Amino acid sequence: MRSELITRALGLPDPVGEPRPFTYSSSQTWTLDTTDGRVLLKHLPAAQPATLAFERRARAAAIAMPTPVGHPAHIDGVGLVRAYAWIDGRPLRDTDDIAAWLGETLARLHAIEPAEPAGPDWYHLHDDRWHTWLRAAPRPWTPALREHLPDILAATAWVARAFDDTADHVTTHRDIETHNIMITAAGPVLIDWDSAGPDSAGLETAHAAYSLATHHGPRPDRAAIRRVLDAYTAGGGTAPTGPDVLARRAGIRLGRLAERLRMSLGEQPAGPRDLTENETRAQAQIRSFPAFTHNLIRYADLFT
Repeated sequence: MRSELITRALGLPDPVGEPRPFTYSSSQTWTLDTTDGRVLLKHLPAAQPATLAFERRARAAAIAMPTPVGHPAHIDGVGLVRAYAWIDGRPLRDTDDIAAWLGETLARLHAIEPAEPAGPDWYHLHDDRWHTWLRAAPRPWTPALREHLPDILAATAWVARAFDDTADHVTTHRDIETHNIMITAAGPVLIDWDSAGPDSAGLETAHAAYSLATHHGPRPDRAAIRRVLDAYTAGGGTAPTGPDVLARRAGIRLGRLAERLRMSLGEQPAGPRDLTENETRAQAQIRSFPAFTHNLIRYADLFT
């Protein structure tokens, strides 16, 4: 990408040098220095006008989040690109206590906009998709999927049932995990908003609290969950509870597993991922699914 073309298209100040690749996980990003400071350029493959509009409402609600600069634009050979002011921060550490901030942020976020009952696309993986992948050309993960298909289908039904049983659908971030929280001198910042859309407030809160509670290790910290929920209810939210409280976590795992299978079969670009490693990881995720969902059901007691 030519820096002059980018800054002109996005309405940014004059560039200083060329863009440099930064990270490439779900979306490709670059850094670019301008006469008014550094910006982060991000490819938004799934961005919709409604998503960008919700970002503006979240910012107006005082959610700590990246600040966009310029305006989104289509860049030849890349797609839709947006620029954000550079955040001088670091990843979350084990010693960072952000439980109260997380609960307050979730409460403020969930008060912005109600939504029609819906969840991210990966919550609606129909049975025929798994059967289709099983019938495809054999891959290293095929034997594991054949063995554990009943477990996968049971988890899919569990997630669908949990969402059908909720009535607290809101427009929200939908990817509140510890890796999407940066620590700055001014406090935590919630990044990566391009998956924003409708979800369940309670199931997202439980998922976010569980993500924070397992940041230190595989066994969740009950006290951390309690601090998140206390701050959430103090901010006006309703604390999630019940046997299906962590079903969303299974939904996320199903979605990421499905993504790996699509990449393995050439149905979706692999991006920077090594396909052999991707298939090995998919096989391991399939084999671990029974234990994974068993633990989620067992840990629902942490929310009582």
